[in-house]
Amino acid sequence: MKFSYDFKISSQEVDLNGIASATTVMRYMQETANLGHEDFGPTMDELRDLGKAFILSRAALDIYKPLYAQDKITVTSWLNDARGYGYNRSTVIERNGEKVAAMMAFWGVIDIENRHPLRVEEIKLGFGTDEDKLEVVSPMRFRLNGIDMNELGDYRVVYGDCDQNIHLNNTNYPRIFSGFIPNMLGKRVTHLSINYQHEACLGTSFKVYGAENDGAMLFKTVLDDGNIGSEARIVLGDI
Repeated sequence: MKFSYDFKISSQEVDLNGIASATTVMRYMQETANLGHEDFGPTMDELRDLGKAFILSRAALDIYKPLYAQDKITVTSWLNDARGYGYNRSTVIERNGEKVAAMMAFWGVIDIENRHPLRVEEIKLGFGTDEDKLEVVSPMRFRLNGIDMNELGDYRVVYGDCDQNIHLNNTNYPRIFSGFIPNMLGKRVTHLSINYQHEACLGTSFKVYGAENDGAMLFKTVLDDGNIGSEARIVLGDI
């Protein structure tokens, strides 16, 4: 079932170029999914009360055109399928009837206490699926094996980064990776793929590594215990 919601881009949500960042775009997409849960259940709070939470495993985002402050947008989100341990979700943003962004994402649900994944039949959703699956250019899967990456710096997870699950919110990763790009003036993210592997909790630190390969900027985070936290592939374009 498709769910749509109308928003207006806030002037506080644009970057130094005056456009909505990839983080902002992802937030509107995920907020639409959350609002669908608010209408049809279960809400995020209801899941949390049951000791369960959605986690994002992979996302592939295409941003076709920049969004500006005061732009009025319609965001539509829906589940394509729910099977095994996960849910494929499609989301599009339209401005004046024109598609300006699209994202495919794969979500799972975990038991908060033991962090174990749960099968989809263990969650009763108040809405169904829609087979209308998006096609995006950004790959859902990509490999960084064999690519030499340079250490770019460290990042410490602080209060403003976290959500109610007390870890770095998945929409903040594009902001953090973009912060390690030397110059974003006149540039925007056109394609973004992220794999989320291990959570970065409040107060923890991780190292950020990066490289350029085949027209894309590649990143990974490595936690203090040596585990890879996340991997990303970002393609930039001119505004």
